[in-house]
Amino acid sequence: MCPSTIKQNQNALLLIPCCKRKKVIPFHGPSHGVPDIKPLRNQLLHYIQNTQVLANRAENQRGILNICAHLTQAIDLYTGNFYRVAGKSLRAIVAGQYPSIHVLIVSAFYGLAKLDEGLKEYDLQMGDTLNTGIKVYQFWQQKRLWQILQDYIHQNNISFVWSLLPDSLPSSPYHRVFSNLWEQLRNTQTQCFHVQVPNAGTGTGYKRAEWLVEILKTNPGYLVGQPSLPPNQLEGIPEYTFNYARC
Repeated sequence: MCPSTIKQNQNALLLIPCCKRKKVIPFHGPSHGVPDIKPLRNQLLHYIQNTQVLANRAENQRGILNICAHLTQAIDLYTGNFYRVAGKSLRAIVAGQYPSIHVLIVSAFYGLAKLDEGLKEYDLQMGDTLNTGIKVYQFWQQKRLWQILQDYIHQNNISFVWSLLPDSLPSSPYHRVFSNLWEQLRNTQTQCFHVQVPNAGTGTGYKRAEWLVEILKTNPGYLVGQPSLPPNQLEGIPEYTFNYARC
């Protein structure tokens, strides 16, 4: 199925993970982030500046704590397994080949980032503790990052949300950040799914990236419910079993 066969006015949102491995490639073009998120990033930056163990990390000193640091487009900044496998497909989305498919990166420092957004280098994890005594994921909880994501979903007519985040349980740090959102969306027409890869072990991100590549290659319409096929009928990925569950 080619991208043009996807139903109009049906949009999907993919939530994908950031990663620790990064590469700085200076970028000087325009950069537009998710609305209303910049003030929250500035608050988190202040906490990092006052948390010695985080402020001393080399990546933070070179990047987010350095006013002169270069920006790198998110799609180039992250170089872990997920991006190595799915990079070409993500670039096709950025290039507009799949206009009904949106992608947001869930980041410990940036919160939510677009693939073509300019970001600085950093080293931060959701489980890191800030000088206030709270963990990073709790900061994003308290600042209602989930509501910013909910606004994005409404503003862009998102009908399907696909989580490719690394943890499959709602109790994980990533999903704790968005737990209120999943509850809110239960009463709407927006359908939420978490892509699980049973028995993948440490290769979960790699396997989810392969899933995304195959979906876009063989049946991109599946992401917006056209056609609605059970997972075991998806062409091109017979060697894996993917479970889908309402968030």
